[in-house]
Formats: sequence, C-alpha cells, structure tokens
Amino acid sequence: MVSQQSIDVARKAQVIYEGQLRARLESTNRDDFVAIEPESGEFFLGKTLSEAIQAARAAHPKRLSFALRVGHGTTVELGIMAP
Repeated sequence: MVSQQSIDVARKAQVIYEGQLRARLESTNRDDFVAIEPESGEFFLGKTLSEAIQAARAAHPKRLSFALRVGHGTTVELGIMAP
C-alpha cells in the first residue's frame, strides 16, 4: 500500500514537472531520468534512474523525491522483446 505522504510527494512533483520542467527538459534531456524534491523544487538528472535518485538523496537525505523518465508516460517499462 502506498502511503499518503508518497502520494502527496508524487502529486506535488508532477505539478512542478508539468508547470516548470517538461518543456525545458524534453528539449534537452529526453530519455534521461529526473528526480524532483517537491519541498525545495530542486530536480536532479541522471542517465539512469539510480543516478537521479542518488543525487536527490545526497542533496536531501531526509526527504522523499519523485522520479520519472523525461518524455515518457512511465518511469520504467517491464516486458519482453519479441523477435
């Protein structure tokens, strides 16, 4: 079960992404990952999900961040590749 705190962090971060970051990042960092710390509004980019999350944790070790993949509807995709 997802906590209310996690839901609130995700909602706030998505508002920041849509309102302030989407246009900028999708033109320069498409396919990268971004972790957004919504209390400060700071964001952290990485070529991998781990890089983005680690940067956010280093800057704000006691706060939750929300991560997503720039230019995609989902952060990660699970599946198989068919020949």
